[in-house]
Amino acid sequence: MNDSYNPKNKFSKFLAGRGFYVALAVCVIGAGTAAWVAVDKTIARIDGNNSTIVEQEPAASQEPTYGFPDLEEAGKAQSGVKAPSPSSSSSSTAPSSSSEASSKSEPRSTEAAARQQLPPSSYVMPVTGEIFGAYSNGELVKNNTLKEWRTHDGIDIKAEQGTAVKAVNDGKVTAVNDDPLMGVTVEIKHDTGVTSIYCGLTKDVSVKVGDNVKVSQNIGKIGEIPSEILLDSHLHFAMKSADGKWIDPLKTMGKI
Repeated sequence: MNDSYNPKNKFSKFLAGRGFYVALAVCVIGAGTAAWVAVDKTIARIDGNNSTIVEQEPAASQEPTYGFPDLEEAGKAQSGVKAPSPSSSSSSTAPSSSSEASSKSEPRSTEAAARQQLPPSSYVMPVTGEIFGAYSNGELVKNNTLKEWRTHDGIDIKAEQGTAVKAVNDGKVTAVNDDPLMGVTVEIKHDTGVTSIYCGLTKDVSVKVGDNVKVSQNIGKIGEIPSEILLDSHLHFAMKSADGKWIDPLKTMGKI
């Protein structure tokens, strides 16, 4: 039998001519099979892990207590602890509220206290004129007449000699003096305890100690003030609080 017609020889020739492609195909198929097996195993492993996580999730979702008692335990009476009585709780809160109110309250000035007790609108100015000498509030100012530094405890209101001086409010005359520095002086105590003082009047004043006067009532006339003689003719007007301290007349009367 001729070898050229042998089927095995033909197959061998076929393999010899296309063997490379056959081997390549076999390799591709083998690699694909191995990859699929690996992927399948990986998916199975992930599914197994997920099932484990799902089974353990309820235990992990429990909230920590952080040392606080449960609601049921908190509602139970605790041994060794006494519940405060209503009377003791109210008495314990009362001082705190009163102390809080006292801490918020601020001390008021004597001028503010006087204004609250006696409405500022009820005051009138003793004379009408320019105020050229201010209340110094305890600070020293130069007195050109005496050539020294002194506190100016009132206000100076310019007015010609002989001008009528009025009571700034209802009150009672408590003093009429002829002071060597401030001249003839009249003092009137008002219902608030504040005393108004009118300095530098003429000697023929219209009131005497013990007289009750009404607001705007004439009590005297402008004269001279020895300690301020170098200044223009004026009334030196001052005020004292109920405890005898000098206070700002304009603030006390609500004029500023």
